[in-house]
Formats: sequence, C-alpha cells, structure tokens
Amino acid sequence: YGEDFWAVKDISFHIQKGEIVGFVGQNGAGKTTTIKMLSGILNPTEGSVRIDGYDIEKESRKAKMSLGYVADNPDLFLRLTGREFIHFLADIYDIPLEGRTERIEALTARFEVTDALDKPMSDYSHGMRQKMMVIAALVHNPPVWILDEPMTGLDPKAAFELKQMMREHA
Repeated sequence: YGEDFWAVKDISFHIQKGEIVGFVGQNGAGKTTTIKMLSGILNPTEGSVRIDGYDIEKESRKAKMSLGYVADNPDLFLRLTGREFIHFLADIYDIPLEGRTERIEALTARFEVTDALDKPMSDYSHGMRQKMMVIAALVHNPPVWILDEPMTGLDPKAAFELKQMMREHA
C-alpha cells in the first residue's frame, strides 16, 4: 500500500495437505491482507502464492477452482435468495446439475437453513448470512478452504458443524 507502508512483509509458509492453519494477531497485523493474497483478491507486490500447486497469478482460474473462500463480511448479494446465491456460486465453479441438488441439500440440512433458502438474503441475520457464505464456498467440495473469521456470528451448533467439517476434510 504505497512505498512506505507494508501490510504484509517477508512472509513465507507451506501448508501440507490435511493441516489446519490459523492466523492470530492484533487488528491491522495483516491477517486479512494475507488471506486476500492467498485467495487472489490482491496480488502480492513480491513473491508468489500457490494454491493446490497452481500459481494464483499465472494459473488464476485453476487455483481459484481449487479453493473455497469465506470472506470476513457476509453481506454480499443480498438481493438474491439463499438458493439463488448457492446456485450462482455452483455455476461459477462449473458444478454439474447432476449431483448438485444433493450436495446443496446435504449442506443446507447440516447447517439447518433449508427453510430459509427461498427468502432474500437481506432478510437473514448475520449468522444466517455467514452460514450461506460457508455453504456456497464449500458447494464444489474444494481441496483448499480459506476462511476469514468464519465463526463470527455463527450459533454454537453451526460453529460445531463447521469444525466437524474441517476435521472431516483434513
């Protein structure tokens, strides 16, 4: 961010398959900036990012198809219903219609949001929006999950389910 301010500097790490890694630090430490570089939202000034073996800048589509990203703010696409939002992401990830419905039904049942799928996301609570973000990010069953404060706003049962899914995925 300009010549005199580095949000993230000299960071290097490798995450093995099955590992769960978290960034801890005070506000402004560069956690979200790092996550945005990992997900391809921001490009690093120097260095490179590889997701599932793909360079996020040179092989952007392949890298992004390999990850599920949950942003720190669930207030996106609020004019869509939950069902429309999930299908929108499923379309982006080229999920065939065959099998898609079963995957969506399993995820929405697990997070107990099936009854709200046909309501506009603008009517949802923060926690309900967060659940939809998680479901949409995982609908294509990505090998890499990038979750920026995914538990914020989730009720205890949903947080437990997400933790269970992380363990199952690892």
